Amino acid sequence: MTNSNSSLLSLLKKHNYQPYLQRFLQLPIVNITIGIIIILSVILTIVELSIPEKSPYLLICNILSQIFTILFVIELSFRFLVAPNKKAYFQEYWLDILAILPLLRVFRTIRALRLLRLLRIFRLPVFFNRYGSTFPYILQRGIKEYLIVIGLLLLTIMFGTVAILVFESSNNPNFTSLEEGFWFSVYSLFAGEPIPAQPSSLGGKIVGVFVIFMNVTIFAMFTGTVSAFMVDKIRREDDIVDWESFSNHTIICGWNRKAEIIVREFKAAGKSEGIPIIVIAEFDDEPNFMAPDLKSRIQFLKDDFTKVTALEKAGIRRAETCIILCDKTHGRSDQDADARTILAALTAEKLNPNVYTCAELLNREYGSHLDMGHVNDYIVSQEQSGFLLAQAALNKGLMGVFSELLTYERGNQFYRITITAEWVGKTFLDLFIYIKQNHNAILIAVSQPQGKFEINPQRYIFQDKDNLIVIAAKEIKL
Repeated sequence: MTNSNSSLLSLLKKHNYQPYLQRFLQLPIVNITIGIIIILSVILTIVELSIPEKSPYLLICNILSQIFTILFVIELSFRFLVAPNKKAYFQEYWLDILAILPLLRVFRTIRALRLLRLLRIFRLPVFFNRYGSTFPYILQRGIKEYLIVIGLLLLTIMFGTVAILVFESSNNPNFTSLEEGFWFSVYSLFAGEPIPAQPSSLGGKIVGVFVIFMNVTIFAMFTGTVSAFMVDKIRREDDIVDWESFSNHTIICGWNRKAEIIVREFKAAGKSEGIPIIVIAEFDDEPNFMAPDLKSRIQFLKDDFTKVTALEKAGIRRAETCIILCDKTHGRSDQDADARTILAALTAEKLNPNVYTCAELLNREYGSHLDMGHVNDYIVSQEQSGFLLAQAALNKGLMGVFSELLTYERGNQFYRITITAEWVGKTFLDLFIYIKQNHNAILIAVSQPQGKFEINPQRYIFQDKDNLIVIAAKEIKL
């Protein structure tokens, strides 16, 4: 096996097949097939060890077991070749390596060592966790923990049934069939003592002790899971939310550090006073806050914000603002994160054309999709960070100005106000002087009804429905 691995490794290095082989091993169909083979291999091992050694079916079982083991050897070899860290590889797959030992000729004569094949079953939870998200309606909160307990229960019974027959069938008349071994494992597991008879061999006694030990372990896990679930259920009963009661509220899709900053700015600006902000995100538990007082302003909805049902439950049809953050959780790439942002933004606009939608993108190339979907505004976060860094480098100390203007927590901020009828037809300069003298504010731009901005215009005549952008210490009225 070492020589073959060396030759394959040199071949892969020569032709650079490693990326293709790695993608092949990551295909869902490949991993699901391996999971099915693991289940078949475990069942075949139980059958093989439960039938007599002179049975005509034993040869067929041996051949099938060897075929399965060879497939596992090939799979483990491929994973070894593409593993960037060999130490991590052995830490992850050492049980699987032990499970292929019965293939070697030196171990074939020891029938009890065939029990090592049962170690393959420990890989099933990995596949379950990896592809469990495909079944969102099955994997509800608490179900996974119960399945782990049931899995340990079944594994203990299977191991005890086969192992007791291996050690006791030749010299103990109480263990001569698969049925007797099965009931021994079941009774011993639930009663906490060897029933209906005690094993006579050393190996059989060790198996009995193992089954009794698993009785304590599984019972402790089960009671702990039930207790945690009941406490969590009681706690959540106090948090029942009437989603239909929200209107003119803000919805934030996704959760990261920026979301907490947004909530803090809304609080500082006096927005959504008395109306909580609804956050739609996928997380197991509510996140911790840098500022604990912000939690009272938020209602969490655990769901995928790209779903129509999630947006409708959060009241998108009655919402005033919808902010969509870049979601790179669960190992999503930049492209996947932007695709989810675009999907959520377009869905929100379709469900409620009157909602003001603001989205965060990572790549400006996808901004055209938001423009075509009439999304009100979007920012390219990494690009904006680059602009700020460039300005800080070119104009020393300028970040202090930006830091004050971009937060409502201190100093001066940007405000958007509507022009009054008395100023329609007058010039930008006239209102600039008036605002500075009477409100100690600075007029910097005009927002026209069609969405166009005039920033620091040389000459501009105000029109009806124009909006003003000013810098002031507080919100002003003309």
